Amino acid sequence: MIEFIPSYNDLCTEIDMLELRIEDMERERDYLRKSMYDNAPINNLGAIDYSREIVQNGYVPMPLDKITDRMKRIDHTLDDLRRLKSGKEKYRKAIEKKLDSLEGLAYKVAYMRDLKKMRLREIAEELGYSLVHIKRISSKINK
Repeated sequence: MIEFIPSYNDLCTEIDMLELRIEDMERERDYLRKSMYDNAPINNLGAIDYSREIVQNGYVPMPLDKITDRMKRIDHTLDDLRRLKSGKEKYRKAIEKKLDSLEGLAYKVAYMRDLKKMRLREIAEELGYSLVHIKRISSKINK
């Protein structure tokens, strides 16, 4: 069980990193979407005229074709990242379900301590054992 814990924790870290990457790409996509309208040249009729560029405060907006190309790449990458994250979350849930079904006090203590990040006192209370006994088992698990 102990050899398994680093890989499980790595899996959880990967899921967290995927979530951060997805959030970052969604923010970039939102920025690009807004920049299509915020810096668009407007003709005399009040309509957006993308045939010419406008410079505002020294800023030249990104051309519309580059914005749409980048948004398409972001959408494709977001789809891939979401699929990958979903698969990893299913795998994590399956692992947790298997771990929950493990029997034996040592497995339960290791699971609660290392995966649920519970304190030994909390484990002792939940399992109905003395803190001293749980500390002894925890110590044996580490060896």
